[in-house]
Amino acid sequence: MALGYELTKIYADEEGLNLTPINGALLSLFAFIMAVPQLIFDGGVMKAIQNLEEGAVVVDGWAMGNGVSRFGTTGIFTAIIMAVVAVLLYRLCVKNNWVIKMPEAVPEGVSRGFTALIPSFVTAFFVLILNGVLIAMGTDIFKVIAIPFSFVSGLTNSWIGIMIIYLLTQLLWVVGIHGANIVFAFVNPIALANMAENAAGANFAVAGEWSNMFVIAGGSGATLGLCIWLATRAKSEQLSAIGKASLVPGIFNINEPLIFGIPIIYNPALAIPFILAPMTSATIYYFVNAMGLIRPVIAQVPWPTPVGIGAFLGTADIKAVPVAIICALAAFFVYYPFIRAYDKKLYAEEQGTITDSVSI
Repeated sequence: MALGYELTKIYADEEGLNLTPINGALLSLFAFIMAVPQLIFDGGVMKAIQNLEEGAVVVDGWAMGNGVSRFGTTGIFTAIIMAVVAVLLYRLCVKNNWVIKMPEAVPEGVSRGFTALIPSFVTAFFVLILNGVLIAMGTDIFKVIAIPFSFVSGLTNSWIGIMIIYLLTQLLWVVGIHGANIVFAFVNPIALANMAENAAGANFAVAGEWSNMFVIAGGSGATLGLCIWLATRAKSEQLSAIGKASLVPGIFNINEPLIFGIPIIYNPALAIPFILAPMTSATIYYFVNAMGLIRPVIAQVPWPTPVGIGAFLGTADIKAVPVAIICALAAFFVYYPFIRAYDKKLYAEEQGTITDSVSI
């Protein structure tokens, strides 16, 4: 809705069209919700999927998990695309005068509602036809849009695959999207299955909460060491304050205060280490596991469990504790030259501001 509202506002301002942002927002929501139900084409009839089995509940086409499944992170990209499509169709209709015009005596609020009437029909028919064609082909809008991200499920058993998973996750984070929620929505079911296999004697690296145990100590981007350094060594008042405020949450793998406070997202100065740090720690963990130096993950551990403790509880192997700590240290060493340079830059700017204030 926010995207539809802002995009409509941009077109209205830049092109001088009689577009109402709230109509764009509602059309975006309308298009998205129309794409949510899961349908099948059976015997020439479109039917809603029904599945009442535990763990896979689908009622009248609406898959349920913790709420409506497709309202979660798996629906983000579908929502974005449907919002853009709805606003473009709205703009097309208004630009070509495919609207119902009311007399000037009619209140503006009522008139705007009628202006959006034909665009609503156009949007509805577009989504119905597009989704209908895709369903007849055995898929739907959600599944098609998920293709670029679902490929990660085939990459979990190799080092190259794990590198691609973290590269994609971190790149999404850098542009402000919670990459872990998107990418790991496809990885986690495989990790849970692998954990059961490990308990039966297998040796999969991607299992259970492996990522929080070994790869991303401190949260996405493996920022625990970075957080400690900021809290204890940073010269910049800004970074020192953020580090101290983020330290306790960071111990429990929560680092949004750090990511948005430094900030790391949309920050070219820290984007490279933010991407490379978890790839470095994941490499160490993968090869240690592949060489059989530690037991594989055999038990599920809550993701906020602190570094070392989670590794021990998940593997029942005391040797996993130093491995987890080494992974966290390796990630910090990736950050170190970048954050040191960034700290010097901010410190110099703060000193310059203080000097200017004193001079004035």
